[in-house]
Amino acid sequence: YIPHIVLGKGPPGGAWHSMEGSMLTISFGDWMELPGLSFKEWAASKRRNIKSDRVMPEEIACYYKHYVKVMGLQKNFRDNVYITSVSRLYRGKDDEDRSQQNEDISTQHLEMEDGQKSLIKRNWEVRGYQRATDGSHVPFCLFAENVALATGTFDSPGRLQVEGEDYPFVLHSMSDFGAAISKGK
Repeated sequence: YIPHIVLGKGPPGGAWHSMEGSMLTISFGDWMELPGLSFKEWAASKRRNIKSDRVMPEEIACYYKHYVKVMGLQKNFRDNVYITSVSRLYRGKDDEDRSQQNEDISTQHLEMEDGQKSLIKRNWEVRGYQRATDGSHVPFCLFAENVALATGTFDSPGRLQVEGEDYPFVLHSMSDFGAAISKGK
């Protein structure tokens, strides 16, 4: 088990939940499947016979959502979460030397469900808010050893407000990417 948390605007499956229902994927390849549960096995358990490699977005969204449930990962997912900043926490050479000798503020122990303790390094600070059911915003700040950013493509391309984001070769949508490819850029 790798300790992790997934923060997102919507449920597991991301943009697949907001795509037009009559649309079909170009193909459903192994690259879209998750470990331990193939899409075809999942579809067969739902009594749907996959005759081609093209499936509707709703099916993919349901597959991803079901995967989280069947793998017992619900506790790792937070919906209605909006990230406002991700910052790298820098330490000087002296801080690194001290942390090797004894535990400093950049390292903490994380207790797992099985009672074991794991050492994590606080390399990143993630800030944002979670939208509550009453519409209010509940701010949060968490620290992580590693961060993976998925900034969106279909529903709303994410802007990170970072240096270089507006360079002409940085693209923010699949349609812009497709146009650049067709023009040979």
